[in-house]
Amino acid sequence: MSLQKYDKLKQIYKLLPENVVVPSSWLVEQGCSRQLIYKYIKGGILKRVGFSSYARVESSITWEGAVIGIQHFAKLPFYVGGLTALNLWGFAHYLPLGNVDEIALYGEKNLPAWIKNLKIKQHLVFYKKPWFDLIGLKPYPTKIRDMDILVSSPERALFEMLYLVEKEGVTFNYATELFESLTSLRPSLLNELLKKCESVKVKRLFLYLSDRYRHPWINYIDKKDVDIGSGKMQIVKNGRFDKKYLITVPKEFDAS
Repeated sequence: MSLQKYDKLKQIYKLLPENVVVPSSWLVEQGCSRQLIYKYIKGGILKRVGFSSYARVESSITWEGAVIGIQHFAKLPFYVGGLTALNLWGFAHYLPLGNVDEIALYGEKNLPAWIKNLKIKQHLVFYKKPWFDLIGLKPYPTKIRDMDILVSSPERALFEMLYLVEKEGVTFNYATELFESLTSLRPSLLNELLKKCESVKVKRLFLYLSDRYRHPWINYIDKKDVDIGSGKMQIVKNGRFDKKYLITVPKEFDAS
């Protein structure tokens, strides 16, 4: 290997942490030609992790390494959210993170092919709705060179989770159990998210459950300008109709 190529390799190893996956475009930005990438693979220095994505050969790619690659190296606006975020912040107690098979990522853009074809242990599941721009995102520490990843705050993750009620495996009862544990949310952020939210379903569920559990923060929620629409909405089949929020809820839920 020439001195120039060796120096390039040292630079790559300095910049690219172990267990992180990056797209080929990042390697090209560091001055690696496609021919040089191929030589690194043949030489047992880099390995393919999927379509046009690579990692150091000794890496064991984790979901955190995939997200770091997406956020820090590819600089793509996808964020960990929903149930995964609630789990990370310690609310989904009966979903141990080590056993989670799916990692929920949210973003507005279409996925690049290299992300769709990542071969890692956990399955990355992508959602476009609901979308709140950068509202309520927080850094979450990882053990990979002390790098942070952007994750939905509990407040934002709550809205994302409510969108999936009675689909994507999130039952109404499961959602209510999680909601019941969210006693210390920030009402200012909840109001901001509520104002930004375009999903009538999410707004109705949020307000219904807020009334039901009466957490301390509910006293600071601004409900007066929340548009919940006018049509009836079936959330659960064969449920009881709640006249206030125009949704069906399980029959065992007493009228509010």
